[in-house]
Amino acid sequence: MLYYLENAELTECMTCGHSHYKPRTDRGNTLMAYKKLRYFPITPKLQRLFMLPRIAEHMTWHQSHHAVDGVMVHPSNGEAWKHFNGVHPYFSAASRNVHLGFCTDRFNPFGSFAAPYSCWPVILTVYNLPPGIYIRLEFMFLSMVIPGPSSPRQNIDIYLRSLIDQFI
Repeated sequence: MLYYLENAELTECMTCGHSHYKPRTDRGNTLMAYKKLRYFPITPKLQRLFMLPRIAEHMTWHQSHHAVDGVMVHPSNGEAWKHFNGVHPYFSAASRNVHLGFCTDRFNPFGSFAAPYSCWPVILTVYNLPPGIYIRLEFMFLSMVIPGPSSPRQNIDIYLRSLIDQFI
């Protein structure tokens, strides 16, 4: 369960009744959550791309380039992009709408011999930019870090709610 928006003040999971906070053995008043999702808003980063004139002109590249049949040099040449544009013509009509790629992978911040723990960084890539630019590190944005000790698997949608709410 994500303790977010309407559930922010709850202290127990609505499904299983598990406590949100770890039991305290010392005299401190600070409550410690079992897990903390680190979220970094993406909107200010995307706004900055349109503030820089040199980058802003590249942000509409995906709309004006001409693809060569049978050659994929950019995600906009792919079938998935074309299908998305067909299903959502209102979105694809505006060249300034931002197409994002989502990727995540696990790593153990304490090394392979440490206790089982993992972090899942969620990185968004701006696909509006031309090939050779969209894969640069400055255009890949860390949007959140999902804490361990295990993979989010089927529950990743719960963790992504704050990110999705930002775009709705």
